[in-house]
Amino acid sequence: MKDVKIFVQQLKDETGNIVGKIVILVGGVKSDNPKEYMDSAINKYVGNEGHNQFVEIHLDNPWTRVLIKGINNIPFRPMTENDSINITNE
Repeated sequence: MKDVKIFVQQLKDETGNIVGKIVILVGGVKSDNPKEYMDSAINKYVGNEGHNQFVEIHLDNPWTRVLIKGINNIPFRPMTENDSINITNE
């Protein structure tokens, strides 16, 4: 999978312990069937490991996948009125 690019970010709890990770994979853009290409790449990457996989809501980017390992271990907090997807230096 030479043309698959990967980004990995570890997820940590409040004490700094690693509880999971988020992985973004992008590839297969030049493939005749990017969905099948990425399905194969994901299968090779995750093997038999449990994970959650997310695809773009409009399904018009089959070459992009987001995986989360350990979603049930993430220390979620209540959402506030100040939360936003805008990029800030918190």
